[in-house]
Amino acid sequence: MVLQFFDGSQASTASEANLFDITADKHFAMWLHTNLMVSGDTLQIRVYVKDENGSAMRKYIDTSLSDAQSDPSFFIPFVPTKQYRVSIQRTAGTDRTYTWQRAEA
Repeated sequence: MVLQFFDGSQASTASEANLFDITADKHFAMWLHTNLMVSGDTLQIRVYVKDENGSAMRKYIDTSLSDAQSDPSFFIPFVPTKQYRVSIQRTAGTDRTYTWQRAEA
């Protein structure tokens, strides 16, 4: 199995915005770098995976980060799936552009 890395960035807004939505039979993991967050910021992070029985995307992780982060990178562990989507949404504070790195195996 070969490990590949992909980098990108996404601005947060008051609406849910996809970092990526990819379809492939792989294992996915990612880092979301939250070093730009300051006091008053809240960021919602959601991870979806494909439910083959229902052919729908199902929420796997739904977490919220608030204020400046003492550990400024958020890791989402490897998930084997056929479709993988990660999104962010600013629910308080200022819109910021977050960088990320996805690993695929």
